[in-house]
Amino acid sequence: MKNPFTSFRLPAIVAICALGVSAVGTSGCFRSTSESDQQLRQKSADATREVKKGAKQFAANTKVAAANAVNGVNAVAEGVKEGVKSNKDGAPNDLVDINSASTVTIALLPGISIRKAHDIVKDRPYRSPRSLVQRGLLTQSQFDRIADKITAK
Repeated sequence: MKNPFTSFRLPAIVAICALGVSAVGTSGCFRSTSESDQQLRQKSADATREVKKGAKQFAANTKVAAANAVNGVNAVAEGVKEGVKSNKDGAPNDLVDINSASTVTIALLPGISIRKAHDIVKDRPYRSPRSLVQRGLLTQSQFDRIADKITAK
């Protein structure tokens, strides 16, 4: 999961704020014309817009990170629940039913990411395992790796 704080450009925002503060601090020295006041006002407005833009981006990144964390927790809980309910010994010969298996179970198949597993679950039902290739969810190579491990009931 990507850290939402890495895209937050704190040094740039600090620099912009410093520019605004320095402009405000030196404004007393140059108050001879209204043009200086207008420039100061414009620089302050520009700096504020940049800070606001950075804050909005940070909030959006944080929201995405929180949603991803919730999805991850839900996937783990779903996997635990499935494991508890299972009355089989989990032998490797058990076929995964792509029409009823959890996202986590599908993601445990070789070469299937959690995102790909989510797409498979979202696009249900399937007439046959080959439907995964026909619908463009898996490449033929990906399908070949899991063909003997899945079914579509």
